[in-house]
Amino acid sequence: MAAAAAGTGTWAAQEKQFPPALLSFFIYNPRFGPREGEEENKILFYHPNEVEKNEKIRNVGLCEAIVQFTSPSKPAKSLHTQKNRQFFNEPEENFWMVMVVRNPIIEKQSKDGKAVVEYQEEELLDKVYSSVLQQCYSMYKLFNGTFLKAMEDGGVKLLKERLEKFFHRAMSAAVCFMIDASTQLTLDFCRRLDSIVGPQLTVLASDICEQFNINKRISGSEKEPQFKFIYFNHMNLAEKSTIHMRKTPSVSLTSVHPDLMKILGDINSDFTRADEDEEIIVKAMSDYWVVGKKSDQRELYVILNQKNANLIEVNEEVKKLCATQFNNIFFLD
Repeated sequence: MAAAAAGTGTWAAQEKQFPPALLSFFIYNPRFGPREGEEENKILFYHPNEVEKNEKIRNVGLCEAIVQFTSPSKPAKSLHTQKNRQFFNEPEENFWMVMVVRNPIIEKQSKDGKAVVEYQEEELLDKVYSSVLQQCYSMYKLFNGTFLKAMEDGGVKLLKERLEKFFHRAMSAAVCFMIDASTQLTLDFCRRLDSIVGPQLTVLASDICEQFNINKRISGSEKEPQFKFIYFNHMNLAEKSTIHMRKTPSVSLTSVHPDLMKILGDINSDFTRADEDEEIIVKAMSDYWVVGKKSDQRELYVILNQKNANLIEVNEEVKKLCATQFNNIFFLD
């Protein structure tokens, strides 16, 4: 028995986990390269840019075939495969945004020493990544207008330039500076601004990285709260959360285990499919309780750290939470 236990421990120690990773993100329009030999003209933006041209054309062509294969009245939103998942969004007619994400991986070592890779095909939530894709377009539209507007202003060339600048530069980091409207933005002004701000941003980036590591160490030693919750009101977009802990610098953003976040996402998907008000209570494998309440366009999600509680006690705790945190909000029981 001791030998078996030791062997199990060795196996667990050799197990490696790899989170989801962005494989590619591209935007294309099938109308721009309808004939053979013009396929590259369809591609308006492709990340990573260093990918070989033929591979870009092949990947875009595959997505185009998938879109055409599905029903025109209800185009594809996502495609599930063993190794990755593809997400599709058509924000404007014939303009397609595609994001390919690799599934999480667990790498184990077999008895003969060879690596065995297992893809976690059901770990990614379609709604989350589809929302990310939609948010990408919304942010672009906020700063640049629609894709069609860029086409009207300067054709395909201008659209490609705007996409390249926005997704490679603006989305990586953005700092807002307010200046007088009468100030002329000359090249000399920009250079002087860079000479002042540039060194400070370098120091700031170093400080942020250092503080993140400190927060991570501190948060690991802190006592976990009894409950965490997310509240959202679809009518006025009001939001309240203790899961992200924005006002507590000693706790990192990843304060909730990914398995619990996935349960929250699954409950939210169930709420999306149902029109009526409802409540869902789930006990996770880690003995945490996850509760979701939907009532009149309001949604509340609660994670309870009460391993020995039963269903009735969990329900009572959620009622207490609603009474203390949401006493002026009506939730149906």
